[in-house]
This record gives sequence, structure tokens and C-alpha cells, in this order.
Amino acid sequence: MNHYYSKQLRTIACQKLINGHFAESEARVVIEKELSIFINGEPLVTVSISPAMEREFVTGYLFGQGFIDNIEELESVKVAGNAARVTVKDALKVSKRTQKTDYRIVSGGGKAAFFDEMNFSRIRTRMKTGTKEIFRAMNTVFERAEIYNETEGVHAAGLFTPEATPICTVEDIGRHNTLDKVIGYALINKIDCGNTFLVSTGRMASEMVTKICRAGIPVAATKTAVTNTGLDIGRKCGLTIIGFVRDIGTQINTDMEVRIIREPGMKIYTNAERIPCE
Repeated sequence: MNHYYSKQLRTIACQKLINGHFAESEARVVIEKELSIFINGEPLVTVSISPAMEREFVTGYLFGQGFIDNIEELESVKVAGNAARVTVKDALKVSKRTQKTDYRIVSGGGKAAFFDEMNFSRIRTRMKTGTKEIFRAMNTVFERAEIYNETEGVHAAGLFTPEATPICTVEDIGRHNTLDKVIGYALINKIDCGNTFLVSTGRMASEMVTKICRAGIPVAATKTAVTNTGLDIGRKCGLTIIGFVRDIGTQINTDMEVRIIREPGMKIYTNAERIPCE
């Protein structure tokens, strides 16, 4: 395991049940880092994230929550220790939005920002991809998810070209955080999100779909479920939402067993024309 992943894990002592008896053992646990974000010296929020790609996270978080509208509004993002200090060019604009912000507890226990002026443009793109590419991308995310494979303690997400070439894959303790990091990476690296698709291990609830729509990503697929409000936002914005993406050999953990998928499947809920039949 390389340094990027090892800095997100810690080895601890534990007791492991083996053949009906407890024995001394070790386990790898995910590190949870608190990061306080300051804008032009003023505190904005403290978040819990995995300690990697902090700059991408801050950029994606500020964009996804509507505090900035594009990367050009950022003067600098400096991360040191447990603090991220952001300088924006138009401090008054951010201050007005901060004052109007209504924080709500969202699915998964996170806190999302909403304010009256935040709106979403309809996603307009000719990008299309195929079911084979969706499966390939989901498999790639799991293949690259070293922390998940070792601990099952994180979520993962990835941004891909229509041909399923990976642009960026990330892992984090929060499914919302994975989107912020992926979107932040795209903003920093000037990626045209309108010609990409996203896959995630997390449930597509309203706050997840909101971030994706705001970034202009036309297709979002998850290995799990979608909520009704997530679907409503997706339809309004023209997003293609795909749930329950499970290829042959996928392992599904239930309360009683590990089930192995024998036949590939997915459910396309909205704007299926972007995923033509093959």
C-alpha cells in the first residue's frame, strides 16, 4: 500500500475471534480528520474527512454548496494541519451567501448548506456512454479502492470519460466528501464535466444529486439506491441517474450472508437516452 493510502489508516491492537476463541491480533482502521475551513479569515465550517486531497475537497465543497460559482473566484486555498484558509476575490459575495445560508441535517447525518439564490441550470450535453462502460467504471472504482477493500470503512467515487477511462478516483469516510473531492479535482484541473460520468458507492439522495447537477456531470451511477427527492432534482436538471449497478461477481453484504451477483444489472431512472442499448 502506497503512502497516499497508508496515511489514511492506522494499525491498532484488537481481539479476534478464531475457532471459537479470542486471540491477540491487529486491525487497520480508517483515520478521521477534522478540517476547519476559513474564508478570508472568517470561520465557515468544520468537517470530518479522510486526510487526503484536502485542497480538492475544500474547492469542491465551496462549489457544491454554492459559496462560489467557479474556480476563478478563488484567490488561494492553503491547507496546513487541521485548517484550510481560503481567500476569495469577492469577499462580499461570499459573506452575503453565508448570511443567507440555511444549514440542514441531510441523509447520513451530514450538514448541507442551502440559500435562496442557489439555482441549477439544466445539463445540456451530447455525451453518451454505454452499459459496458458503466460496469467497467464501477469495477475500476472497487479495484482502486484499497482502503475500502481492507477496512470497508469508506465510500468511493470516480469521474470517467465516456469510454470509461478514469479521470479521478477517491475514497473518503463520507460519501458526500468523495463527490466534493472528485468535483474539486475537476475544477482545479479544468476538466469539462459535461463530457464525463460519475460512479459512486453512496446512496443518491438529494444533497448528492445537487452537487452532481451543479457540476454539470450528465450521468451518475451508484451501486446502491436512489431517493425520490434525488430523482426529482435529477429530472429537473436533466441528469441521467442509474442505481443498483452490479456486475457479475459483485459481492453484496447482507445481514446474513455475502451474496455473489450472477447476472449483471442496473436501473436507469432518468434520461435513459444517454445510455443507448448495446
